[in-house]
Amino acid sequence: MKKYWMIVLGVLLIFGAACNKEKEIENYNSYLQTPGYSEAQKRAEIGNLFYETEEKIGIHTSFGVFLYDVEEEKMLTAFNLNVEKAFGEGVLSETRLSSDEKGIFLFGFTHEKTIDDYHYYYEIASGNLYKKTGKAEEKDLFPLPDQDRQAFTTTNWTAEDLAYYPVGSLDPIYPLKGVQ
Repeated sequence: MKKYWMIVLGVLLIFGAACNKEKEIENYNSYLQTPGYSEAQKRAEIGNLFYETEEKIGIHTSFGVFLYDVEEEKMLTAFNLNVEKAFGEGVLSETRLSSDEKGIFLFGFTHEKTIDDYHYYYEIASGNLYKKTGKAEEKDLFPLPDQDRQAFTTTNWTAEDLAYYPVGSLDPIYPLKGVQ
């Protein structure tokens, strides 16, 4: 009889954990928004390149996070994180691609400190946002591209005017062209 109750309890715990997981995903997905393309003209910086290979680039701007396939000329994912809901008022976010290239890490920081007790992980295939406790390890992060290289230019500050220049190329690519 005791074994029976242990099995029932185990099944209930597993079922309860699965239900909580769905609720957790739903709650954090509410922090995701459509990129604010019209906000591009209000920004003070062009954007940051957080991922770069010959095939793909990752761009983090004040109005969204974008993963673009350079070879196929198509957007793989585009979202904006509501940073205030995710991390609190007065917090900025930093973006890094996972080392397996399957997700995007989102970290919060202020001018005084980095938020180390939690961060978010955006799963590219599903489009789900997960909250993770603790600090991500460097081995889990794809190396950043050269942060001193000027990879972007713009002339009129609209989103679709953002020009990306691959390493060693003078030919611009417009990853946000036609997104308005």
